[in-house]
Amino acid sequence: MDARAKLLRSRETLRVALLASEDWQPSYKRDLKTFKALLAGEARLETVTAEYLVGLDQRAPAYVDWSRLPTHVVADAGPVLNNDDAAWKREQTLLTAALLDIITELVATGASAGENLYGIPVGFTTLDEAILVAARTQVAQLVSQVTTTTRDLIRESIQQSIATGEDQAAAVARLSRVINNPVRAELIAHTESVNAYQTGLFNFGKATGAVSKTWDGLAGACKLCGPLIGKTVKIDADFPGGYPHPSRHPRCRCGLIYNYE
Repeated sequence: MDARAKLLRSRETLRVALLASEDWQPSYKRDLKTFKALLAGEARLETVTAEYLVGLDQRAPAYVDWSRLPTHVVADAGPVLNNDDAAWKREQTLLTAALLDIITELVATGASAGENLYGIPVGFTTLDEAILVAARTQVAQLVSQVTTTTRDLIRESIQQSIATGEDQAAAVARLSRVINNPVRAELIAHTESVNAYQTGLFNFGKATGAVSKTWDGLAGACKLCGPLIGKTVKIDADFPGGYPHPSRHPRCRCGLIYNYE
């Protein structure tokens, strides 16, 4: 293991400790084994997302036609972005490869948590078809969202450079700050780890005959989640706002209760 890998692993260990200290809806902690797996998965997801962005930071300048930079017509900034779809398909492939195994593990962790919390053994693993399909679906949606956002961020960065009259060196530096953003990696990991876990828990509920689900959150929950606490909907229905399960927003730590007849 090289020095960078060791440093990243050490950082993940620290992140797990920090994540464990956050306020989680109590159901997450009722099964310590799956809770620890969720924390480890979130920390790992943040690492691989950040590392992808580090790599993208090196590749992104090649996606810009720098010959157009001298123009000061902001409305003309859109074409500065290289719209080579093949290049962005490669980015999607790279990001999918980075995320898929971790998301699959997190979905399986949520399903296993359901087994332990409700005392109904099903035997979900990362090789289960429902887990694999759910993970691929989540990753495909996430990769599409991240790629679209990245292209918009690059376009906006170039527009800013044109508007301020920056030369190429300054524009590349600005672009680097936009792309290589650890806060973005953190937000993605916070949101998608809970999404994956709750997707697995939902698959458990469906497989075991749950008929409805109830939103459960912490006292003093945010204005987005507070109105949902205690609301019950049918197993396949969405909660108000169009969410089938947490997370409702970045850093959401709400949970669900599954109800059986």
